[in-house]
Amino acid sequence: MMEFFGLPLHGGDADAQAGGGFEGGFEGGFDGGAAGSGAEDKSGSHAAQSLGDTLRWAFELDESPAIAGATFLTREIIPAARDPFEAIAGGVATLAQLEDLKGAYKMLRTTGATAPERSLAARLYAATIAAALVRHGALITRQSPFALAKAFEELSADREMPERIRELGMMALDALAKHR
Repeated sequence: MMEFFGLPLHGGDADAQAGGGFEGGFEGGFDGGAAGSGAEDKSGSHAAQSLGDTLRWAFELDESPAIAGATFLTREIIPAARDPFEAIAGGVATLAQLEDLKGAYKMLRTTGATAPERSLAARLYAATIAAALVRHGALITRQSPFALAKAFEELSADREMPERIRELGMMALDALAKHR
């Protein structure tokens, strides 16, 4: 049986199924059986879902290219996260996940393909440190208190960041003052 991106192709004639071409078309569909038979190929369904996720990801990239790399890295660490902002400010990330996100955004700060991508990565880097401090009472950096205060002030004043990230920056300033 032929496959396309892990999906079984069910053609009409034996030559097409054996790899001789696609003359038979896709009469059987992607459901693992004859069209309308109700049979379901579980591996094909999973592969179709994966392909759907990939296509959705491609459309998201087109909408906001500066955030694409950060979103990809975020989903590698927190698969259920819709975007980096949700992962950081949602309050569900563990301390270990925030540390991993911080490392990923730190790397993206220097390797991002564009200036907007690197700038966003710097903000997300500061936001993960803020989230760890606010949500877990942990300082996950060796940055000086002065440098952190400056980063949190800039984060809270950045109108391009979602409100929940700006608020996190303000809360981190308060938490930093108490942490000293």
